[in-house]
Amino acid sequence: MDQTELKFIQQIKNKPFFTAQDRLLVAVSGGSDSLALLALLLKLPAALKAHVEVATVDFDLRAHSSQEVELVRHFCAQQQVPFHTTVWQHSSNLKAMEVQARIFRYNFFAELMHQYHLNKLVTAHQNDDQVETVLMKLIRSGSFWESGGILPQRSFAQGQLIRPLLNFSKSELMDYLQRRHIKFAVDESNFQDITMRNRLRNEVIPLLQAENPHLNQHVAAFVEQQQTLQKFVQAYFQNLAQQVVQSQAQGWQVNLLGLQKLPPLMIALFLQNFIHLNLNLELNQQQLLQLQQLLAKPQGHLDVAKGWGLDKFYQRLVIQPQRLPFNSSKELFLKLDQPILANEQQKITIKQSTQKSASSFYFDHLPHQIVLRTRHAGDQVRLFDGHYQKLKKRLIDQKIPQDQREQLWVLVFDGQIVWIPGVYRYQVSPTPYLFEIIIGE
Repeated sequence: MDQTELKFIQQIKNKPFFTAQDRLLVAVSGGSDSLALLALLLKLPAALKAHVEVATVDFDLRAHSSQEVELVRHFCAQQQVPFHTTVWQHSSNLKAMEVQARIFRYNFFAELMHQYHLNKLVTAHQNDDQVETVLMKLIRSGSFWESGGILPQRSFAQGQLIRPLLNFSKSELMDYLQRRHIKFAVDESNFQDITMRNRLRNEVIPLLQAENPHLNQHVAAFVEQQQTLQKFVQAYFQNLAQQVVQSQAQGWQVNLLGLQKLPPLMIALFLQNFIHLNLNLELNQQQLLQLQQLLAKPQGHLDVAKGWGLDKFYQRLVIQPQRLPFNSSKELFLKLDQPILANEQQKITIKQSTQKSASSFYFDHLPHQIVLRTRHAGDQVRLFDGHYQKLKKRLIDQKIPQDQREQLWVLVFDGQIVWIPGVYRYQVSPTPYLFEIIIGE
C-alpha cells in the first residue's frame, strides 16, 4: 500500500475524526489538497470508510473555474461518489470578496448537510496552511488565544467540521497524486502576492525553511502544545468564572475582589478569554493593554467591538452592550448586508454568518422584510417549544428596569421578533440560516 495512504489510515485510527457510521461531506475545489483528501478517504479500509459525498463551488471569478468543477465531477463519476455543485451569483463590484465567498461556500455546505443528512464536513487544510495561519495571526494580533492556529475539528451546522490533513505537507499530497496519476487543478492566483497569505507562502516561508528545513514540523509541534495549553488554561478560567462572574439582564458582572491575588496581566487574559468565549470577539494587543490600564483605575470605560463595552466601578467590572438610542416614533427597514444609521448616528448591519456568537440567531428562512423598532404593546417572543411569551413578562422576569425597557430595540423578521439585545434571540433548532447583527462598525 502507498506510504501516504498508510499514514492516513494510521491518522484516522489514532484520532476520532469519524467512524464508518458517519456521513461525510467533502469540500473539493479541484486543487491538489482537496483531491488528495478525497482519494485518501476513498482508499480507507472498509472498517474505517464512512459514506462520502462531495461539494464543489464555482465562484466564477477565474476563466478556468468551470473546468475545475468538471474535473471534480469527472473524478466523482469515476469513483461513483455523489457530487453536488453550485455557482456563486455575485455582482461585478465585490467588497470584502473573500469574506462573502466564504459565507456563500459554508452556507452551501450547511444546506447540503441538512438536505442529505450528512453530519461532518471535511476540508483539506494541511500543514503548510497551518504555518501560514500561525504567522498571519502572530502578525495581526499576537494573541495567546489565536496562536493555536487551525483546529483539527470544531462544531459546524448540525455536526462537525474536521480537518484530517493537518499533519500532511502540500508536497507530500502532490507527490501522492502524481503516484496515483490523479489530475488536479492549479490556481494561478496562489502565486500572485495579492494577499498576506500569498506573500507569506511565496516569499517569507521559503526563507524560514531555508534557515531550518524542519520549520513545518516545529510549527505543528508548537500548535499541538498551544492547543493543549489553551484547553488547560480555559478549564482553569472557566472554573474561575463560575466563582467571580454573575449574569445580568444585559451582559455580565465580574467581582474583581475575587481576582485580586492574580497578576494584572492574568486578570486581563482571563477577561479576554471570557469575552472570546461568550461574545466571539477577539481583543487585540492594544485593547489588552487598554484593559490592563482600565483595571488600574477606580472607574472607567472601554469600548470592545460590535456594540459591547466594559465599565469598571471600583471592584466591579460590567460587560454589557452599549445602548442604541433611536427615535421610537418610526420603524427602520433594513436589508441584509446593507448598513443603516439608526437615529442618524448608530450604524447597524444584518448579515448571514457561519459561526454562532452572542449577537447571532437562527431563523427558518431568508426574511422578506427586516424591521428595527422599539417594543410595542402586546409584543410576544417565540420559545424553543413553539409557544409564545409576552415580552413584558420576560422583561419583568429578567428584572429589566423600566427606564431600560423604554430604550430597548427590537429586530423583526417577517413580523416575528428575532432579537432583542441582552434579552432575547429567536428560539429555534439550528437551521442553514444563521444571522448576525453588527453594531457600530
